[in-house]
Amino acid sequence: MFMGLDHLVTNEAFSIATLIYARLRRVTGRVIDVAYFTENMEYAKRIADLAVETQDEELLKLIEKLKIISGFDELDESKHGLEYDNEQDLERIEPTDDDIYRAQVSHHYIGALR
Repeated sequence: MFMGLDHLVTNEAFSIATLIYARLRRVTGRVIDVAYFTENMEYAKRIADLAVETQDEELLKLIEKLKIISGFDELDESKHGLEYDNEQDLERIEPTDDDIYRAQVSHHYIGALR
């Protein structure tokens, strides 16, 4: 994403991406990959779109800063295959109580203490 840009711009983009990560996690619970965010323009655009959907004031300011240094507006949305106009088309699957139990059991320590 920021390859070819000078070192200061790359550092600033990484700093902004880290702030977006922290705020997005606090607001939505979503975790993003900051390193991949700074390397892949399509991923960054998708995360920026998700951040804008939250309508969180701080996230909106961070996205605007990122747009200024990265040129998000130059990315053509048709280039990436993430064109979902309606989230209702996506199937939502909630975990069952049994799924939650099985996921927790694998994390428990089993064995004797030393």
